[in-house]
Amino acid sequence: MAGKSSSLFSFATLMVVIAICLSIICSPVTAQGVSKTGKKDGNALLSAAKKIPNGNYVFQAYNSKKTLTLISTGNLLAPRTSGQNEWAVKQHSGSKYFTIRANNKAGLPKCISTRWSFASSGGFPDAAVMWQCEVDTPNIKYYGYDPIYPPKQMWLAIPDSHHKGYYKIVSASHLFDMTPNCISVNTISGGVKFTKCKIDTNNTKLLWKLTKQ
Repeated sequence: MAGKSSSLFSFATLMVVIAICLSIICSPVTAQGVSKTGKKDGNALLSAAKKIPNGNYVFQAYNSKKTLTLISTGNLLAPRTSGQNEWAVKQHSGSKYFTIRANNKAGLPKCISTRWSFASSGGFPDAAVMWQCEVDTPNIKYYGYDPIYPPKQMWLAIPDSHHKGYYKIVSASHLFDMTPNCISVNTISGGVKFTKCKIDTNNTKLLWKLTKQ
């Protein structure tokens, strides 16, 4: 009987420890600022988003010859004037969301993805980077790591009201609870830097022209 009571106590203690650990893990999201207008901002962007037909595209920065480019060495993403800049856009389940993918020189499919980083004040999405494609990708091999949270590989294209023919490319990750993030022309270690954005943000460094190939 004593052994059974001890086992029950150990299980209860374990559950408390797990709950505490989960609260610690989740707290950085709050520390980085859950937006009070997140739901409103996310819905406004989703409503304004244009459904991009499946196909191959070049993403060209506003008033520049630079395009989003996959650098196979290191699987990096950067705006460049030359290189592998043709991307396959694939709609997600008939929605407005889509993935942006290309094969590196080894023939492996890589998708533009939202990176989550950590600072002293907590966690936050900071960049668009290249990871293996998992969303809407058959026969995935995980190679010992956890599956990617699907919204991290999904994007929206928002027509810019100030510059006809250009779009803001918005991450679907935390779209409805944090201030939305757009792909900018600025680079950061490992990829392209995010900039906070909303439906009425007027910033040419966030604008991309999508040209179907």
